[in-house]
Amino acid sequence: MTTVGEMLKNKRLEKKLALSDVEKAIKVRSKFLEAIERNDFSSLPPPTFTRGFVKNYAIFLGLPAEQILAFYRRQENIEKEKIVPQIPQKIRQKFAITPQLVTYIGIGAMLLLFFAYLAFQYFQYSGTPRLEVVSPPDYLIMKTSPVEVRGKTDTEAVLKINDELVAVNDNGYFELKIDLAPGLNTFTFVASNKFNKESKVVRHVRLESP
Repeated sequence: MTTVGEMLKNKRLEKKLALSDVEKAIKVRSKFLEAIERNDFSSLPPPTFTRGFVKNYAIFLGLPAEQILAFYRRQENIEKEKIVPQIPQKIRQKFAITPQLVTYIGIGAMLLLFFAYLAFQYFQYSGTPRLEVVSPPDYLIMKTSPVEVRGKTDTEAVLKINDELVAVNDNGYFELKIDLAPGLNTFTFVASNKFNKESKVVRHVRLESP
């Protein structure tokens, strides 16, 4: 059976297009396009996003989009049927608690705390800054704009979203609202410190017509 990935790839090669050409045209990353062509469902975003990628890819290549989507849905259902639930096996081991064991555990815990403290001090001064993006979650689908952006970073860090500087309060928290463009929006969060160390988080938000 010919797969959706094969149909799209054959048409792309027929038109002598590289994946990078398609990426520029429909704003879908090459790694996702390649995964679609390989029928590698495990490397793709949630089905709602993937269906949009497949549809836009088909339209760009001049293929019947609805027919391609119908093939994709059938493949998707076949893949789901292949999944066999795995039942974890629990292995129980019996052991005796002795004074010697308690001593070893105590020494181990003290050493662990000591090295954890050293690691904390090291990364605090020379590691990458902390960056937590609470909102929006990745691959969020919205019907209205703007989207609320919230998170936390180190108080001394410089934060940028899509290369735009963002204010951070005395506790490291940031909160703002960003207008969305129709379709897929990509937000790149970068926090940097005075040692030129950076932390990066990427979020994808799709704005759909109501």
